[in-house]
Amino acid sequence: MAVVEKRRYSAFVDSTFGDLLGDRDQLLITGIYAHIGVAATACDAFMRGIQAFVVGDAVADFTRADHLAALRYVARRCGMVLSLEQARASLG
Repeated sequence: MAVVEKRRYSAFVDSTFGDLLGDRDQLLITGIYAHIGVAATACDAFMRGIQAFVVGDAVADFTRADHLAALRYVARRCGMVLSLEQARASLG
């Protein structure tokens, strides 16, 4: 297991995260502050040619409105939003 200190909204910026991913082309994203860090990381992944999958019920935010706005943003622009159940099923 690797621990990456994240100092910017996107996990890719000013960290070793991209190096740790290597040549992987898919990323499963969970976390807090969906409308900030989660959305920025998903968008950055998309711009790097990595398919971003955000687990909608495994991200949090300050408000329900921010949470839903982040999921809409990702789904419309840079990734796929799925449930924890869907994520588990896809992992085998």
